[in-house]
Amino acid sequence: MRGGDNTAARQGRGVDIRPLLPDENTQVPQVWNRAWGAGSARPARQQPYPLSQALWRERLASRHHDQSLLLGAFAKSELIGVAYAKVAVSPWQSADTGWLALLCVEPRWQGTGVGTRLAAAAVRSLQARGCHHLRFGSDADHLLPGLPQEAGAAAWRLATRLGGLPGNAEHDLLLDLRTTLPPAPLPPGLRLRDDRPEAGLAFVTAAFPGRWAEELGDYIAGGATVITLERTTADDSTDLAPAQGFCMVFQGDERVTSPGLLWSEALVAELGRPSARVGGIGPLGVAPEMRGAGAGRALVRGAAAWLQDRGFTDAVINWTTLTGFYGRLGARVWRTYQRVHADLPPPADEVPGTEGGHRGGDPSARGRNAKERAT
Repeated sequence: MRGGDNTAARQGRGVDIRPLLPDENTQVPQVWNRAWGAGSARPARQQPYPLSQALWRERLASRHHDQSLLLGAFAKSELIGVAYAKVAVSPWQSADTGWLALLCVEPRWQGTGVGTRLAAAAVRSLQARGCHHLRFGSDADHLLPGLPQEAGAAAWRLATRLGGLPGNAEHDLLLDLRTTLPPAPLPPGLRLRDDRPEAGLAFVTAAFPGRWAEELGDYIAGGATVITLERTTADDSTDLAPAQGFCMVFQGDERVTSPGLLWSEALVAELGRPSARVGGIGPLGVAPEMRGAGAGRALVRGAAAWLQDRGFTDAVINWTTLTGFYGRLGARVWRTYQRVHADLPPPADEVPGTEGGHRGGDPSARGRNAKERAT
């Protein structure tokens, strides 16, 4: 097919869209990587988001994976594009919200309408599940927190056709651990520990119930380390003291991939230091009564020092808007993503005066349908 009819490719003819079969799942990283290799806005660099089979298997094993929402575009038997949607599974998620977690098209088929058709098919699937709102990225067990800065104009045009509106910018930050970290002393009466994961989980469950609590449980089960912030006592016995804050740290050998290390392969290439050792920091949080006294910054510095002590040269702090807070410790912006959301119309078979759910349920076709009705 790759050496076949270019005219057909340009017009997007002969393309069928359907859910992938489980034994076709392994083809997705190749399509993603070729799409990003051709479409990245970073010239003369390795593609910025290399998706490995190992990471993809993690996503497929997630409680949030639904095989029926993993859609492929096929030209004869060749997979030429993928759209991956998700719906709410956990109690902390909004039941009326769906997520477009992944959308990619083989370079030869880009610009033919295949991406638009895949996105529309994903939206129809979400509408059929009762979703009224759409988020681009930021899904549970995500690959991307939003639309990446490296995404080209075509991605934004597609998001706009789906009704997407840009929201806040989120960042992955990079901290150089080869230098001396700025001082950030702990307030009196507090200390950090790395041997009480159960205290960290109990704190997050009480203080940050929902997404963080679910993720923290998965991270701990996968072998990640929790740095806890705790009060000291007169006899220095804190085994029963509740945590007052937490910070996750990752070394890259855990059974679950840190969200900060999803794209560490690209980072090492960009740094130009093949021997770089990259760790992950975050999420983290402190109790309200601990805020404003420097405990949060001391907690981050303690996590960074923990990685330093184990020979790490760099750390990624993922998915944050707090660039100034982390900047005081030397962290700089590495990657930027923009949140995008859209309100979805009801399926056509729920709208009075419409017939058939296919065309009316396609947000990208609304303007075209209006023209057809007026002629």
